[in-house]
Amino acid sequence: MLDGTLKSLFLCPRSVVFVGIPRKSGPGALNPVDNLRNWGYEGDVAIVHPHVKEIAGMSVLSSLSELTAATDLAVVSTPRETVPGIIRECGLKSIRAVIVTNQGFAESDLRGKELQRDMITEAKNFGIRILGPNTLGVSNAFHLFNSSFMPLARQETPIGVVCQSGVFFVGAAQLLGGMGIGIDVGNACDVNIVDALEWLGTEERIRVVAVHAEQITDGSRFISVAEEIGRRIPIVALKTGRSLEGAKSAASHSGSLAADDRMIAAAFQKAGILRVLETQDQRDLVRAFTRLPEMRGPRVAIVTLTGAGGIILLDAMERHGLQPAVLSSAVTEGLRNLSPDWMPIANPMDIWPAVMKNGMQKAYGTALRDVLADPNVDGVICVALGLGHAEQQHLGAEQVIQELSAQFDKPVVVWLYGSQPEEAVYRLEGNGRALAVPSLERAVRVLAAMMRYAKWKNM
Repeated sequence: MLDGTLKSLFLCPRSVVFVGIPRKSGPGALNPVDNLRNWGYEGDVAIVHPHVKEIAGMSVLSSLSELTAATDLAVVSTPRETVPGIIRECGLKSIRAVIVTNQGFAESDLRGKELQRDMITEAKNFGIRILGPNTLGVSNAFHLFNSSFMPLARQETPIGVVCQSGVFFVGAAQLLGGMGIGIDVGNACDVNIVDALEWLGTEERIRVVAVHAEQITDGSRFISVAEEIGRRIPIVALKTGRSLEGAKSAASHSGSLAADDRMIAAAFQKAGILRVLETQDQRDLVRAFTRLPEMRGPRVAIVTLTGAGGIILLDAMERHGLQPAVLSSAVTEGLRNLSPDWMPIANPMDIWPAVMKNGMQKAYGTALRDVLADPNVDGVICVALGLGHAEQQHLGAEQVIQELSAQFDKPVVVWLYGSQPEEAVYRLEGNGRALAVPSLERAVRVLAAMMRYAKWKNM
């Protein structure tokens, strides 16, 4: 287990030394010191390289033995044969936290496995903790620190990330909707998924944790830690290596051996972890927990411009354990007053005839306000048009959805269809608390997962 001191050294070190970075600096150089400067890191930085005197405008030390100031963290990116010796040099300089970024260890060949064992042996001799190897390390937007050689966007989003692949750092926006604090454990030769999860569980600025795992060791501790953290913040996990071929590939990617997937599924369920099987669902859920209030029950109201969309949603809801809310008479009467006499009013609420009679803003606003105020409703799925700026002034509902979603303590998930849905999503999510998703079925999966989490947490 890592204590609070080591947590601070990895996630917000006051001083760091980089061992073995590129000689070049600037765009395309993949120089971690450049990236750290671009983030505005205010701590002390040193560079060790045996063959040059200056990198990125900084004087360079030829070895760790030349360090004169106390150093919290070493980031090592040298050829694999040199790493065990560098770990020993770190020990001699009283550096107790090391990130090893380079590849070629247990995920590769027999020689790599030997070097990883040697590295661990040296670390234990000095009480050093290692993150990696085969990792981008850590990223902490709140403390302006990242160890990555790949350029990362700094966004103070309330999303914590624990992963075994750098793709979740570089592709955080696409895969997760952002990253405030990230820990890539790589091969997890020492610091593992459970350690990293435990760190993030104490971060008050994190509202959801996304986990990508190829292997989970120490299962009993994992369940205990996840369950404790999950009572405060949700954990959304993508466990890969489920298939036979996927498990083989995981072994060659991070040196992992995947456990029986049925055991993993049972452990996740017991610990309250929301398991997803696709990256798109992980992104949807992570974003949902940063934007939406709690989904307290299974009762969903549907406000739609298309009857077919409502039927598709009903089918999906049945598959995922949700049910159509039985709307109060006040809700149905309100929309009936706006609709033609021949239009039946039920849930799903097909409001297109009311729109034709009264306009989009009045019809959509009345229906959505009434269902959000209905105590029989736990959450709402909206189907609306995604149009360009000119058309949305007459047929767009983004503004009214945005305003009403901020007024009620119930989740509102929206599917936008039409000629320019991306532009409409941008307008919708600018303020308010509504969440836009790219399909009807994904809207259902979001609310169903949120309901399961609330039920588990409140047991």
